[in-house]
Amino acid sequence: MSVGRIICIYFKNHKRRAVGIVLSIGMVTFLSLMPAQILRLLVDDAISSKNAEKLIQIAIVYLSTYFVIGITTFIKDVVLLKTSLDITTDLKRNMMKHVEKMSYKALVQSDSGTLEAYFNNDVIAINELFTSGVVNMATDLFKMIGIVISIFIFSPIFGLIVLGVLPFLVLFTSFIRKRMLKAQLKTKSLEGNVNKILLENVENIEQVKVNKVETYATDQYDQVLNNHFKVSQSSNLYDALFSPVMQIVRNAVVCCVLLISGYQASFFAMSVGEIIAAISLLTDLFTPIENLGMEIQTIQKSVAAIKRIQLFFKTETDFPKIEVPLESFDIRFENVSFAYDEKSVLKNFNLDIKQGDKIALQGPSGSGKSTIMKLAIGLISPSSGRVEIGGVPNASLSDSARRDLFAIVYQDPFFSGGTIYEEISLKDPAITKKMVTEALKQVGLEYIFDLDSVLNEKEYSSGELVLLNIARVIVRNPKIIFLDEMNAKIDPLTGKNMIDLINQIAKDKTVISINHYGSVLDHATTISLNPISD
Repeated sequence: MSVGRIICIYFKNHKRRAVGIVLSIGMVTFLSLMPAQILRLLVDDAISSKNAEKLIQIAIVYLSTYFVIGITTFIKDVVLLKTSLDITTDLKRNMMKHVEKMSYKALVQSDSGTLEAYFNNDVIAINELFTSGVVNMATDLFKMIGIVISIFIFSPIFGLIVLGVLPFLVLFTSFIRKRMLKAQLKTKSLEGNVNKILLENVENIEQVKVNKVETYATDQYDQVLNNHFKVSQSSNLYDALFSPVMQIVRNAVVCCVLLISGYQASFFAMSVGEIIAAISLLTDLFTPIENLGMEIQTIQKSVAAIKRIQLFFKTETDFPKIEVPLESFDIRFENVSFAYDEKSVLKNFNLDIKQGDKIALQGPSGSGKSTIMKLAIGLISPSSGRVEIGGVPNASLSDSARRDLFAIVYQDPFFSGGTIYEEISLKDPAITKKMVTEALKQVGLEYIFDLDSVLNEKEYSSGELVLLNIARVIVRNPKIIFLDEMNAKIDPLTGKNMIDLINQIAKDKTVISINHYGSVLDHATTISLNPISD
């Protein structure tokens, strides 16, 4: 999927809206040329003939034209706003689908700040492409063409003068465009760093306060923010330069026209009304050119955002999975090796885990405990060797098969602000409130009876949060349970009670434990691991 394809699909499904946008652009362009023509009639016919009735009629038409222009522009902007919101909503949906398809490796390598910038800053920039970018630029370009043609009709000589000025304006606009694009691309790349360090400071604010390192955190944020500010200023400088130059050129041309007309009225061969109308058109010509400054900046932001999102869509995804019926749930590691950035974690590792086995992985940090768990789940694939469950490569398991097979009791359980029922059931319609209530009772949290109340993590201790995570496992009834350092933040007695609870609920299940108490699982086999020296 790409941004261009998403936009094309949208307009293919909304042909009437596309036609409406084109017609509104044409209508606004046509109407914008009318006031100058009416002004010519007002001066040459109504005022010169001293016909008060005709003067009033033309004046009413003149005002009515601006009223119609305002209504037409309003309708165009409303349609564009609705279109832009629809497109960016479709874009976010497709981006989220891509996140779901991203490989575990790609997700780990994508920091939260960068992902947040994709979904917010970049999508907002693309939204502006429609509301104040390419469509407005197309409207202004059509206005410019219509104005030049109208001036030529009044006076070919005047028209040639305007054409002589336009190449300068085009070259100057091109100069600004190229440098804006370069600055915008760099600005977008730095936005991820700004978001990342801000999120990190917010998430770790308690540690920052406890350790009294506010100055260090502030200095770190200031450094990243200053780098982003310097690059942004480069883009703003070109934007600020554009409008004054346009105004100076416009006023200079107007002055030249007035001086020439005053000294030699026959030079342009125009009546007074035509001169006034031509100057009005000339002013209207520079207005869209000045608008191009903002529109160019908007378009360059959008182009930079589109390029970044295109790179996002190219991030590594999991290969297509197929549903494979499993005849057994035995896990087999055969000559498995794995390395992170050329740092070997496992080398020719072999392990057979039979259905119902209890395995305790022990060893220092970097010995491969978490890697074995990720390989067993199928989040990552081995550098060499095979990891299979029931004879099927673990990495080829479909998402639905993985959900049915595995459940993890995490060291830091994740909760997303839903109700207790939603957090335990993970919105699985097959899990009823009665099942959740029974699971809570089984883990000793029977005092939680209001399942529709929001689960506020601050209202529970670390041990209770782990129990809630175990309740989440119970209602799913998986075949294989992983204990990922689940008792690292709780006291030994509570940790022992947790293991006793796991022994009760997992008598017929495979349990793979990464913690200090895993060895006290019933019938546990301890696997000692050591870091590999390259």
